[in-house]
Amino acid sequence: MSKRFLFGLIVCLLIVAVAVLWLLSALKVEGMEWFTLGWAVTIAAGILGVAFILRGLFGKTAGPLKKMWIFFGSLFLVVAVITLACEIAMPAEIIAPIIAIVLAVGLLIGFVAVGGKKWDEGDNQKVGYKNYYQRKAEEEARKKEENDDQN
Repeated sequence: MSKRFLFGLIVCLLIVAVAVLWLLSALKVEGMEWFTLGWAVTIAAGILGVAFILRGLFGKTAGPLKKMWIFFGSLFLVVAVITLACEIAMPAEIIAPIIAIVLAVGLLIGFVAVGGKKWDEGDNQKVGYKNYYQRKAEEEARKKEENDDQN
């Protein structure tokens, strides 16, 4: 099973689970009265945030794309924190520091996932790379050797 398929499956199952819980609360099923749209958004945003961060960490994509997935995950976690604060009536003075911590951790994870490498690091940075002139000299030497062998 590919990681892309697994990511899509998790997102779809999340939507189904949240919708079922919301339906149960709308039908006034005993024990589900606490579940509101705010909790649905909190749970969905939290799980999506973790899923995007994991996709950024373990995906086999380029550095900027990894950072983008992790950034989206951090934004979803910020939405989850804000909706959670509204649902449980957190004091307003601790919401901003929590959001700052979530964003800082997201940036740190993004840096660690890419490993400080430049996204445009090319072959010329690898050991044993030969530039145009070195390759051309080798090619001419090879042609000269072939001509000497034929004569």
